[in-house]
Amino acid sequence: MEYNSNFRTDLAKSIEAEDYTINKLKPMYPLVHRIEGNHKEYDIIIPEVDETIEVKRDLRTKETGNVYIEYESRNKLSGIETTTADWWFIYYEMDLSKCVCIRTEELKSLISEINPRKVPGGDKNTSWGYLIKLKDIVK
Repeated sequence: MEYNSNFRTDLAKSIEAEDYTINKLKPMYPLVHRIEGNHKEYDIIIPEVDETIEVKRDLRTKETGNVYIEYESRNKLSGIETTTADWWFIYYEMDLSKCVCIRTEELKSLISEINPRKVPGGDKNTSWGYLIKLKDIVK
């Protein structure tokens, strides 16, 4: 499947993944909720355990075997470089059936350790990110 990145489409897919995450966590953590608006640090907070989550959805992983971890957008640090989230949830199936849940510090350590290739991406290739093989994250 050819995937053409588009901000509105990507945003809708991201919100869908955030909603899915919240609905899955609600039975255990009734106060879990999304942080509304433009909030670079994290997407979801679980007040009961004082944990935060950054939710990502990579719609090309099945096709490429890679996960894209953004670190810069429009010449400003973003993504893994600006997050304060405790966790990253990376969905890599269209139907949200597969997700990698990784501590942010562990993801940062992995990036440092494997020194992945840096590639343009995002809406009209205005972002830069690390291209990491899914098998390097899921062990």
